[in-house]
Amino acid sequence: MNENLSLKRGFYFTLFTSILIISITLITEFQKTLFVHESGNFTLFGVIGSVLAIGLLLKWRYVRTILIVFTLLSIPFEIMVLSNLAKEFLIPHIVLLIVLIIILSLLVFSKSLKYY
Repeated sequence: MNENLSLKRGFYFTLFTSILIISITLITEFQKTLFVHESGNFTLFGVIGSVLAIGLLLKWRYVRTILIVFTLLSIPFEIMVLSNLAKEFLIPHIVLLIVLIIILSLLVFSKSLKYY
């Protein structure tokens, strides 16, 4: 009954994906001045992102599909924001877009993450 999770196939990809999702959630929630002016509001995934990342680790049933949909909705939003953005916020948004693409590719194409 006591199985070692780190020995299971796909655990490290799942852990890496969950860490990326939680870090995006925390950075966009608490360091919003990286992405918008002080009076602005910018949140990606919200609190539900952390819950879904933990659910991904706990093997909840439809979490991977929900995260794929959220990420697919976030990437065009981020591209739209990049097209209408001040130059001072350009680098953080490009990094955020790259991380979103990495998360999407891990969620969709990683066989070991699907297996886990």
